[in-house]
Amino acid sequence: MLRNIGSNIIGTILPSLAALAAVPMLVGKLGMGGFGVFSMQVAALFFFGLSDFGISRAIVLLAFDRGFTGDAGWRRPYAIGMRYSVMISTAVLLAGPVAGLVLWHWHPGQADPSDLAWSSALTFASAAFMLVSQPPRAVLEAHQRFFVANLIRGPAAAAIFLAPLAAFAFHVSLTSAAIAILATRIIAAGGYFLACRGVGAAQPAPAEVLPAQELPALRRAFLHKAIWLGLTNIFSMLLAYVDRFVLAALASAAAVGRYAIAQEVVTKLWIASGAAISAGTPRLASHRGEADTQALQVTARQLIRVMWVLGVAPAAVLIAFGEPLLRLWLRGSFDPGSVLPLQVMALGVGVNNLTQVNFALLQVHGGERRGAWLQVFHLAFMAAALALLVPRYGVPGAAFAFSARLLADAMLVRWLLRGTSPEAARAGVGMPAQLACAAGLTALLLATRW
Repeated sequence: MLRNIGSNIIGTILPSLAALAAVPMLVGKLGMGGFGVFSMQVAALFFFGLSDFGISRAIVLLAFDRGFTGDAGWRRPYAIGMRYSVMISTAVLLAGPVAGLVLWHWHPGQADPSDLAWSSALTFASAAFMLVSQPPRAVLEAHQRFFVANLIRGPAAAAIFLAPLAAFAFHVSLTSAAIAILATRIIAAGGYFLACRGVGAAQPAPAEVLPAQELPALRRAFLHKAIWLGLTNIFSMLLAYVDRFVLAALASAAAVGRYAIAQEVVTKLWIASGAAISAGTPRLASHRGEADTQALQVTARQLIRVMWVLGVAPAAVLIAFGEPLLRLWLRGSFDPGSVLPLQVMALGVGVNNLTQVNFALLQVHGGERRGAWLQVFHLAFMAAALALLVPRYGVPGAAFAFSARLLADAMLVRWLLRGTSPEAARAGVGMPAQLACAAGLTALLLATRW
C-alpha cells in the first residue's frame, strides 16, 4: 500500500508544482479580476468533470463484490458505469452552450461577454471528456495500477495550468485558455481508455458480462451503491467551490482571485491525504469483503500514521511559516492580507486530513447514505457561514467559514462511524486524537499572531 501511496503522491507533485508556478504568471497575464474568473471556470471544470454521481467509486467497490461481478470480474460494473457516464457527459456537453448564452447576457461589468461566453461553453465540453474518463480510471485504481494511472493523471492535471500559458503566447484570453484545456482533456481521456484495455484477461462474451435476465437487478444494485456515493461527491464538490462563487456575488472577482491564491496553497495539503485514501480504499474494501477484521485494522492504522506525517505536519508548517512562503511564491504580487486566510484554512485542512481515514471506513462499511446526508448538513452550514461572515469580514470571513465546516465535519464523521460498525470505529481515528490535533494547530496559529 505504501508503494501505491508514493505513486499517487508523485503523480500529484507535477500538477501541484505546475499550479504553484503558473498562478503568478496567470495573474500577470489576466489581472487579478481575470484570474478570479479563470479560477471559477477551473472550479466549474472540476465540479462538472468529477461529479459522476458516484459511478467511478461504485466501480472500485463493486469490483471486489463477487455477488455482483460473477465470472465477469471488473467488466460488469465497468460496463454499467460507462453507460451512465456517457449519459451524464452528454447532458454536461449540451449544457455548455446554454451556460454560454446566459453569461453572454448576464456577465460582470468588467468582463468581455464574448470571451466569457465562449470560454465557459468550452469549459463544459472539457468537463464532459473528464466524465467519460472516470470509469477507465476507476478500473486502473481498482486493480491498483496506480503507476499507470498517475502517468496520465499527473501531466493531465498539470496541463490545466500550463496549457493556458502556452496558449497565451499566441493570444491572451479566457477562450484561448479554454481551448488549450479542452485539447488536454481529449488526450487524457484517450490515454485512460488505452490503459484500461491492458487490465485483466481476455474480454468475455457480452452475455457473460451483462446477462439479459440479470441486467435490471444489476443496474439497480449498481445505482443503489452509486447514488449515495454520488450525492456525497456532488455535495463535497459544491462545498469545495461554493465559497468562490459567494465571494464573487458578495464582493468582487478580484476578491475571488486573492482568496483563490491562498486556497491554491492550502489545498496542496490534500495531496498526501488524497493519494493515501485513493491507494487505501481498494485494500479496505477488499478486507471488508473478506471479513478480515484484523487486516482492516492494520491497513487503517497505516493510513492514520501516514496522515499524521503527510497531512497534519505540513499544515503546521504552513501555519508557522505562511507569510515567508507566500512572499517567496508571489514576490511582487504578495498581499499581506492573504496570510491570515492561508493560516486559518491550513488549520481546517490539517484536521480534515485525519478525518479522511474515518470517511473512507464509513463508505467501505456501507455508510454511503449517512455520508450523503452529512454533506447536505455541511452545505447548509457553509452557506449560512458564508452569508454571515463574508459581508462583514470579506476574504478572512470566507476562510473562517471554510475551516469551521471542516472541523464540524471531523466530529460528525467520527460520530457516524461509531454508529455504522464497531470494528470500523475501533480502526478509525478517535475523537481525542482529533481534538488534540485541532487544539495543537489552533495554539500554533495563535502563537504566530502574537
